[in-house]
Amino acid sequence: MRSWNRRPAAHRLAVAITGLALVVAGCGSDDPDTEAVADVPAGTTTESPPSATETATSAPASSPAGQQETETVEAQLVDFAIELDEDSFAAGTYEFAVSNEGDASHDFVVERDGEDVAATAVLQPGQSETLTVDLEPGSYVIYCSVGNHRAMGMEVSVEVA
Repeated sequence: MRSWNRRPAAHRLAVAITGLALVVAGCGSDDPDTEAVADVPAGTTTESPPSATETATSAPASSPAGQQETETVEAQLVDFAIELDEDSFAAGTYEFAVSNEGDASHDFVVERDGEDVAATAVLQPGQSETLTVDLEPGSYVIYCSVGNHRAMGMEVSVEVA
């Protein structure tokens, strides 16, 4: 049985808003270079390299070509199911935050075309691990390779667009 928990999407939005607030808060005038410029006589120009705050706030809103943003997906391993907080995936880099919420040992394996492309270690109950995976368009299966857990239902098919 699959359960799709939507609550983490709101959590990601809250984290993004908090990050934006921190960037905006960093734009204050506590920079010593700002005070020095204020003492320059009128008509005089000064050239100085941008501060770290200026660089961070003047960067384009989208990632430069060649750089991908990593999306975090919460994954819970329970006896005997895998629960993901996402039900659709676009090609890109994903960070799976995997936690074993069950009473048995489990792992988290990503398979494409019958071959494993990434996997966690076997996690004991209560343990967690983060797994970063580049997903290309196609069909994937996420499963637990411990014992007969996959046959017992610990697998989820995922389509990546």
